[in-house]
Amino acid sequence: MKDEIVKALLRIFILGAIFTLFYIVIVVKLWDEQIQLGEEHREKVSKQSIRCIRLPSIRGRIFSSDMKALADNIPSYDIVFHPAEMRQPGRQKKTVNHIFASAHAIGAAIGRKSSLTTEGILRHINTKPALPLTVFKDLTNVEMANAVEMGMEIQGMEIKIIPKRYYPGGKTACHVLGYVGLEDPGTAEDRTDFSYYLPDWIGRDGIEKMYDGFIKCGPVPLRGLKGEAGNEMVRINNMGFVFETIGTPVPPQNGNDIVLTIDSRAQMIAEKLLEERYGAFVLLDASTGGVISMVSSPGFEPQLFVPKIKSADWNMYMNDPGRPLVNRATYGEYTPGSIIKPIIAMATLESGFDPLEKIRCDGSLVIGNAAIHCWSWKNGGHGDVDMLYGIQQSCNVYFMSQGRKLGLEKIADMMASAGIGRKTGICLPERAGQIPSMEAKYRLYGERWTVYDTCLVSIGQGIILLTPLQAALYVSAIANGGSVLKPYLLQEVRDTDGNVLYAREGAEKVSELKVKKENLEIVRQGMYLVVNGEKGTAKKAINDKITLSGKTGTAEIGPKNDRKTNTWFMGFGTHNGKTYGFALIVQEGISGGSTCAPIVRQFFQTWLESPDAQEIDLKQEAIEPDILMEPD
Repeated sequence: MKDEIVKALLRIFILGAIFTLFYIVIVVKLWDEQIQLGEEHREKVSKQSIRCIRLPSIRGRIFSSDMKALADNIPSYDIVFHPAEMRQPGRQKKTVNHIFASAHAIGAAIGRKSSLTTEGILRHINTKPALPLTVFKDLTNVEMANAVEMGMEIQGMEIKIIPKRYYPGGKTACHVLGYVGLEDPGTAEDRTDFSYYLPDWIGRDGIEKMYDGFIKCGPVPLRGLKGEAGNEMVRINNMGFVFETIGTPVPPQNGNDIVLTIDSRAQMIAEKLLEERYGAFVLLDASTGGVISMVSSPGFEPQLFVPKIKSADWNMYMNDPGRPLVNRATYGEYTPGSIIKPIIAMATLESGFDPLEKIRCDGSLVIGNAAIHCWSWKNGGHGDVDMLYGIQQSCNVYFMSQGRKLGLEKIADMMASAGIGRKTGICLPERAGQIPSMEAKYRLYGERWTVYDTCLVSIGQGIILLTPLQAALYVSAIANGGSVLKPYLLQEVRDTDGNVLYAREGAEKVSELKVKKENLEIVRQGMYLVVNGEKGTAKKAINDKITLSGKTGTAEIGPKNDRKTNTWFMGFGTHNGKTYGFALIVQEGISGGSTCAPIVRQFFQTWLESPDAQEIDLKQEAIEPDILMEPD
C-alpha cells in the first residue's frame, strides 16, 4: 500500500514537472515574441496596413513667344466615391450594391448613364481600396449643380478637381506641340515605389514629348514639362478600407513652363491661309534659326488625345488621305523643283563661270536621245539667257547647261553645304531628305548615273528630296550671308513662379555655304528680280509691308499618266531690322508663282500689319494661271 502511494506521488510529481516545464517554455516563448521580437512584429504589421499613394504633379505650360498659352491645364470636375465612407454593415456585397445604386441615382440626377458595374466596384475595393472610385468625369456647370444637390444625400461622394491638359488654340501649332496621354503605371520607372499609382500626363508627340522629363540645355539639365511626383501614406484596416492618413504627405513638384519661339499671330495667320490645302509653311529668324511659324496642313485636334483618343477619331485620322498626323514641315520629303536653282547658280559662280555669259534657250535641251523641256518651250524658249535672267525667269535650259558643265560632284558638294541630305537637328521628329549621288541611284533603281540625271537634278527633279524646314534654312543662309543654322523652338524655361531658368542666346551654326560673298550677292540679286523684276515669276508676292527676294518652283511628281505638281516659293526679307527666311509648299498647285506667291503676299501683309489694325480678309484669292507664261 505504501509503495503504491509512493508511486502515485512520483507520477504526480513527474506530471507536475512536465506541466511546469511546458508552461515555462510557453512563457519564455511569449516573452521572446512579445519582448525580444515585438518591435519587429509591430513593424511587419505596420507595413501590411500602410499604403503609399503616388500623387501626380501638375504639368508645365507651353507658351508662344508673345506669351499666349498654347498648352495649359484646366480643372476637370469629376464625381468620385470614397469606398471607406460608403461601407455598409454585413457582407461586402451590401457595400458593392450600395455604391452601384448611388452611382445610378447620381446618373439619373445629372442626366448621364453610369458605366460602373458591380464587378468593377468589387475589383476596385479589393485591389485599390485606398483610392477614390471615379464615377463621372468632366462635369458641366449644370451637371455639377445637380450633383452637389444630390451629393448631400450620399455619404462618401466628392466632386474632385483633376488637372486636365488643355489646348486653347484647338489645332493651332498642333504638329509643333504634339499631345499627351496618361502614363501607363505598368511601364513607369517608379512603379514599385508605390502601393497605389496615380499617373502623370506624359508627352506622346511633338514638344510635349521632346521636352517631357528633362530639358538638356544650359549648363545643367533642367526639369521639363513633367514634374516630380509626391506621395501620401494611409493606413487601412483588415477589410482594406482606409481609416487613417499618416503624417504630412510629400507634395508633388510641378513641371516647368517653356516659352517657344513661335509667334502665335504668325502661326494662326499662316494656318488660316493653308486651310483646305495640303502643304507646309516655315518662317525663321534668318539670323538665329528661331522658328517663328511652322505649319503643316491639314492639322489635327490635340484635345482629342486627352486622356485617350477614341477609336472612331483615330480611324478618321488614319484613313484621311491628307495624313493630318504627319508634320509635313519636318517629316515631308519633297522634290524641290526650281527652288534648287540658286544652289546651281552658286556652284556655277564658284567654278569660275561668267555670270554674264549667255546661253541660248530654244525651249528644250537635247541629252542623247532625249530632250528636257523648259517651261517656255511653247513660246519658243527664252532666247539668250545670262545668270540673273535665268534666275528671274527660272530657265531650265540655262541651269541644265550649267549643271552639265559642273558635274554631279560639284553640285552635290554645294547642296551638302546648304544642309540638303542631313537632318537639321531641330527638337522634333524629322527626315533627312535625299542628296543626289551615284550610290543613291544604284540603290534605288539598280542603274548607273548619267548626264541626263545630272541635268535633272540641276532643275530640282530626279533623285533629290528635301523638307520645307531644310528649304527655309537654306534660303535663310542666303539671306544671312552664308551660315546654315541649327533651327530651334525653345526660347525660355521658367518655373511656376515665372522665374527664368534658361534663356536662349545666339545662333548655332551647322555649316557654311561654300560660296564667296561677292558670288552670293549675285545670286541674291537674281532672287530679288524673281519678285520685283519686270518678268519675275513671283511678282504676286509683292506687298507694301516687306520687300521680298525669293525663288519659285514647281516639281512634277507621279507617273506620266497621272502627273501632279507640287508648288514652292521660298525667300527672305528684312523688316524693322530683322531678317526672315521662309519656305512654302502647296501640293497639287498650279505653279509657285500662281499658287504660293499670293499666299506669301497675304501672310506678310497681314502679319506685319499693326495688331491693333483691322486684319485684311484672309479668303483665298482666285488663282488665274497665265496661259501664255506659266513658269517653273
